[in-house]
Amino acid sequence: MPLYLAAADPADPGLPWKPFTIPGSNEPVLLLRLEVDPVDGSSTSLVRFPPGWRRPGPGHYACGEEFVVLGGELTVSGVAYGRGDRGWIAPGATRRASASPEGALALAWFSGVPAWTDGEGAAPADPSGGRVPLLSVHVPEAGLPLRTGVGEREARLYERAPASFGTAVRVLWPEGAGGPRWAAFGPGEPLPAGRRGRIFVRSGCSI
Repeated sequence: MPLYLAAADPADPGLPWKPFTIPGSNEPVLLLRLEVDPVDGSSTSLVRFPPGWRRPGPGHYACGEEFVVLGGELTVSGVAYGRGDRGWIAPGATRRASASPEGALALAWFSGVPAWTDGEGAAPADPSGGRVPLLSVHVPEAGLPLRTGVGEREARLYERAPASFGTAVRVLWPEGAGGPRWAAFGPGEPLPAGRRGRIFVRSGCSI
């Protein structure tokens, strides 16, 4: 998977954000592509939603999407995701109206090429939209598995970062003294000891 940025601080003014119009929406967002798999089209991106952004439904993506809201609020199909909330929408699941009245910042993973189709898709298996409050949910010592559905890879939430992982991982610190951070680590590569707080960890492969 081509890695465009090994680490990203959303507050860094030098990052290469680009305008991008999400299909069916009323205005562009700012997109920062972190990595893309050239084989299956899966991707990781930071997305800034401007105040007043909206997309009426219904519609659906053929691929699945997992995301974490890092700031502001994003509503999808009647479910409100605030700062630190994780969401999961299964492949082909119908999405009703989406909106961000005050704007939002999110980290999003797509399991394939995000091709949008207007109209009804499958009935969502989880009416909660996979919402998990990462900053307040109870986390066991071994970490909290967040399964993204049959055939999809697992993500895990940790109360504190292990020294390293045996495989390549992508790590999100949803909050911290300097704000949220995203970073990529190779097998056995040490995580920064000075970065405290909960971490959301995904495999370094496509989701």
